[in-house]
Amino acid sequence: MKLLQAIEQTFCRLQEPSHEQMKSAIHALKERFSTIKDLITEPTQLPYGRNVVFSSKELEVIVIHIPANQATAIHNHGLSIGTAYLVEGSLVNTMFTLDPAGYPIPQQDHFIQAGQFFLAPAGQIHQLNNPFHERAISLHVYTPPLRSVNRYLPYSDILDYVI
Repeated sequence: MKLLQAIEQTFCRLQEPSHEQMKSAIHALKERFSTIKDLITEPTQLPYGRNVVFSSKELEVIVIHIPANQATAIHNHGLSIGTAYLVEGSLVNTMFTLDPAGYPIPQQDHFIQAGQFFLAPAGQIHQLNNPFHERAISLHVYTPPLRSVNRYLPYSDILDYVI
């Protein structure tokens, strides 16, 4: 069975899954990740590739490809929670809080290596950064499907734009 079919069969059964249930479902697919290359997309409008490989009323599964020396925007996942697994490469997951004016302030970096899970609880503001020389490929599951993602610009970017 191909990875895409296995993803569909595994995730179509989940109803309002918890982080642990999503993690278990991803774990059940790990032996098939050698074929994830068929699901990787190259960046186009974003600095990373993003391929929604399965979506239902309950959740969505996305393959993310962050090339070397690229990063996502600083963002949250709205009302969704997420569980992700790093299939290939390494990432730095930076957590942020907001200052009184609503600008993101970095708080903590988490180094993630291939074979590790990482979570996105509701309300978490973060950025995935690949400052390394190899691409990073990860599989993400969000419930409910992403609808109200918020992006945050650092104050320095706003200041540079104004000046």
